[in-house]
Amino acid sequence: MSKYKAIAAVDFDGTICEVSYPEVGKERKGAKKYINKLYDEGYGIVINTCRTNESACAAIKFLRDRGIKYHYFNTNFPHLIELYGVDCRKISADVYVDDKCLFDIPTWKNKYRIITAKFK
Repeated sequence: MSKYKAIAAVDFDGTICEVSYPEVGKERKGAKKYINKLYDEGYGIVINTCRTNESACAAIKFLRDRGIKYHYFNTNFPHLIELYGVDCRKISADVYVDDKCLFDIPTWKNKYRIITAKFK
């Protein structure tokens, strides 16, 4: 059983920061505030990105330098690996926050509202 209200897989490029791969783009307005708020309110946060090697290290440094809180980077929560008996490539989450969706990506304030309303 999870101790988290829900698990959010949060994309890095285009969602936390502007797309500038392989460099790290400018932080998107509200990303730190609302990711940290979700973290502090008991949501599990996984940073989910296609970045590897040096570009992944740059993303981790960006998150650390800005104080953006998360539990895991490109890996599943241990309790889910144990539950399913495998650490699959797709991040297991209750909600995915990503810029590659079918609809316009909302502001971070609206993302926060949608997530907290869904998992009351």
